[in-house]
Amino acid sequence: MERSLRDYVDFISRKKGEKGLLTKQKNDIKDILKSLKQDSLDLEEAQVILQIVAKETQEQLKYHITDIVQLAIDACFPDEYIFDINFEIKRGKTEASIVFKKNGHNVDPMDDSGGGVVDLASFALRIAAWSLGKTDSVIILDEPFRFLSKDLQPQAAEIMKQLSEKLKLQFIMVTHNKEIVDCSDRVFEIAKDGEGISYVKRRK
Repeated sequence: MERSLRDYVDFISRKKGEKGLLTKQKNDIKDILKSLKQDSLDLEEAQVILQIVAKETQEQLKYHITDIVQLAIDACFPDEYIFDINFEIKRGKTEASIVFKKNGHNVDPMDDSGGGVVDLASFALRIAAWSLGKTDSVIILDEPFRFLSKDLQPQAAEIMKQLSEKLKLQFIMVTHNKEIVDCSDRVFEIAKDGEGISYVKRRK
């Protein structure tokens, strides 16, 4: 069956329309790809900025914490231990590990000092953590410095008193340590009467 000239004209017109539609779709896809490419570049730039900010924040946090902890350790173990914090990315998350160094080597302070330096570091870490947030100015301690040798107890007690006054921080603690008790502003003692009933009395 022969086609008329009108049929060919209509056919060409339809194909032109299809071509125009395909050209528009092609241009739309190009615009989308261009936008996605820019988004990808922006995302990469944002990730770089986040990494820089995270690193700077970690460094500031590390300096703040190590400064407080090292100060406490040096009061009782001058020039003996170096306290440090290492940040590592594991499973997509940042993890911090605590390191004690002695003579340039990583050490287990429990083996070296019977736990005294760990007591000091633990105490100082709590102070550092408290100072980073907005919390009540009260810290409760249970037998602080119990592993610290007796001759170093007065220094530890003095550190506690200085931090309390400087930071306007109140310590409430349970202790049998005479040196700690002696430096306290107020002391309450748990005693028992003749029938074995416990009661609280103020000593100073």
